[in-house]
Amino acid sequence: MIAWAALILWPMVGIFLFQKYSLAMAISVTIVGGFLLLPEGIGLNLPVLPTLDKYSIPALTALIMTSVVLRRTPHAPDVLGGWMPRSVVALLLLMVLVIGTFGMVLTNRDSLSYGSVFLPGMRIYDGFAFSLGVVMTLLPMILARRVLAGPEAQRTLLTVLAVSAVLYTIPVLWEIRMSPQLHRQVYGFFQHSFLQQVRSDGFRSMVFVDHGLTLSIFLSLAILSATAIMRTSIPKSRFKWGAFAVWLFVVLVLNKSLGALVIVVVFLPLILFIRPRVQLLIAAIFAGVVLTYPTLRAADLVPTERLLNIAESIDPQRARSLRFRIENEDILLEKARERPVFGWGGWSRNRVYAENGRDVSVTDGEWVIHFGVGGWVRYIGFFGLLCWPLIGLFISKRHRIDPVCAMLALILSAKLVDLIPNAGLVPYIWLIAGSLLGRLELSLSDRKPMATDVIPAVISAPQYRRSFVQNDAHEPSEELASETRSYSRTDINKKRRF
Repeated sequence: MIAWAALILWPMVGIFLFQKYSLAMAISVTIVGGFLLLPEGIGLNLPVLPTLDKYSIPALTALIMTSVVLRRTPHAPDVLGGWMPRSVVALLLLMVLVIGTFGMVLTNRDSLSYGSVFLPGMRIYDGFAFSLGVVMTLLPMILARRVLAGPEAQRTLLTVLAVSAVLYTIPVLWEIRMSPQLHRQVYGFFQHSFLQQVRSDGFRSMVFVDHGLTLSIFLSLAILSATAIMRTSIPKSRFKWGAFAVWLFVVLVLNKSLGALVIVVVFLPLILFIRPRVQLLIAAIFAGVVLTYPTLRAADLVPTERLLNIAESIDPQRARSLRFRIENEDILLEKARERPVFGWGGWSRNRVYAENGRDVSVTDGEWVIHFGVGGWVRYIGFFGLLCWPLIGLFISKRHRIDPVCAMLALILSAKLVDLIPNAGLVPYIWLIAGSLLGRLELSLSDRKPMATDVIPAVISAPQYRRSFVQNDAHEPSEELASETRSYSRTDINKKRRF
């Protein structure tokens, strides 16, 4: 009862947020807050329409409220016109997803039988249902592309990720000590396997998300977000954001997720010490690898044995878990090769079954799920929308390097790496992707430079001076100007060094 009440009342929370905060803040908190607080594994299934659950209800609420706000203020600053992307590549990828959905249905009309297991063929009805599901999944990206494209909006998104994670550490630490029980105690049921959250002599927290790994990767991206804000803040604010990053790192270690910890160790130095242009290059390289990963995996170009040896030297138990995932990828990829273009369709048709009907596969990685369900068409559609902003921002000659944008791109590439061994393409990831897609459109447009393209808070960082000296000086934004009032104009001009 409480679970249903939370889902029903969340639109009221969204309305309050849109009345009280800026558009960027309201969208970010509505969607990220819904992901963190609403119940998992429950929703209203309607005919043809997508399920109304913790992922779709916040996105629909944000869409409706954003439409209302933009109707009242049609010329809001830093808001792109229209709901559809103007990038030709992004539009083509959206068309690929829609066409691929119906292609998947038309090529999987046959039923499948494995011993006692019978899987019916797909119907045209399923094509419409899957297409609407795709649209619902991409709603956060569509919203973010229009509203979260500007540097200040991107900084707001980073702030929401970091601060919400810091607040979330209170229930996280409770579950690490007492075991993951909050979802059961608040909403009346447990959302996943309890045994998968037992680690060594302790527990891995879940709180209100679907798995401990999902929570851990959220904490790792929040660490990177807090570090990005720290690097682009004025000196008096850096200690606070640095303390947030350190605190989140301690909690992540206690949550016992090696993969998320490795992501932090790899990407944190890139956030801290690398110039924006190089950050975009690294993000684009990661995006290219992920986009071609099925080909690399099928051609045995991924050093799986070396990765297993490294994992074995760190923790034999984690090495066994990684080997299990790789072996499952092998059998799932082998089946996917039988229908490589449009895949096997939904309703578990992509999984591998023994002759007696027993399911012998485990679909952990997001990439192998999409590749098995919808083949290359679905994979390129979904992962192309995630990867194209990173590649496009790097190759764009007219894009002025923005440190906030570059570090947000690195954070998205970190999540792309995580999608190889794990699932978890959750709404806040689409917010990041949409924000970068909108930023790419701004960089390719004929608009005059925005006042927020140069953030005075980052001018004092020596590592950014060379990047900004190529641009014209701009007046600081209202929000960031309030942080610099204690500095004299002479001090600010010295720090700009234009």
